[in-house]
Amino acid sequence: MSVNQVFVDGLGTIAGQGGTIRIELSQFQQLPQEGQTPELQVFERLVMNVDTYLRMHQAMGQVIEQMEKKGIIKKAIKEDIRSNKLESVTPI
Repeated sequence: MSVNQVFVDGLGTIAGQGGTIRIELSQFQQLPQEGQTPELQVFERLVMNVDTYLRMHQAMGQVIEQMEKKGIIKKAIKEDIRSNKLESVTPI
């Protein structure tokens, strides 16, 4: 059995309503010229129930922890405008 694979350049809106979560998947329309901002276009939407979304969130967190342990990424604490600490992940 063949499984379809899709490359995603970015995420659009992530919204929940009535127990359903929708995540817009985006790709570059075309590669930007030097100095230009790339333009993303929504090409597909993932739709799932809240339980599935929470399981996906947990699984992604586990993958982030594994990548951090292997030295692929590192977490950084940054201050936002309201002086709250934000955690971000950056590639090494």
